[in-house]
Amino acid sequence: MSFDIRIERLIDTTPELAFDKWVDADARERWYAHDGGTASAFTDLRVGGEWWVDFGKGPDEMYREAGVFTIVDRPHKVVYTMVFTFPDGRSFETLTTVTFEERDGKTLLTLLDAGYPSQEQRDAHAGGWPSFIDAFEREVAAA
Repeated sequence: MSFDIRIERLIDTTPELAFDKWVDADARERWYAHDGGTASAFTDLRVGGEWWVDFGKGPDEMYREAGVFTIVDRPHKVVYTMVFTFPDGRSFETLTTVTFEERDGKTLLTLLDAGYPSQEQRDAHAGGWPSFIDAFEREVAAA
C-alpha cells in the first residue's frame, strides 16, 4: 500500500515563474527557511541531475531532502525522487511530481508526493507541506 500526499493550489503567477522558483536553489533556501530556521540548497536542473536542500532550526536539528530529477519539462512539470533524512539519520524515499497549469492568468500548482512508507509518515508530512506551499507562494509574490 502506498501513502501519498496530493495538494492543489491556485497561485497568482505564471507557470514559468512558478516552475523556476520551485527548482531554483536560492529561492528554495528562502522558502525552506520560512519558519525562522536556516536552509542551504543545490540544484542541477536536468534529467539525471541531483538536488538537495538542508533545512532546520539550527546545526543540531537539520533535515535533508535530496534526490534526482527524472522529468524536467519547463514550465509544465518536474518529477524527482526525494530521500527525506531526519537529524538522527533515519530516512525514506518518495517520488514527487509537481505540475504547473495556466488557469485564467494564474497557475494551478499540483503536488503529488507519492510512496510514503507509512500512514504516520504521510500524515506528519501532510501537515508540513501546506506551510511550505504558503512560503513558496510568498516567494513567488515577491518576485
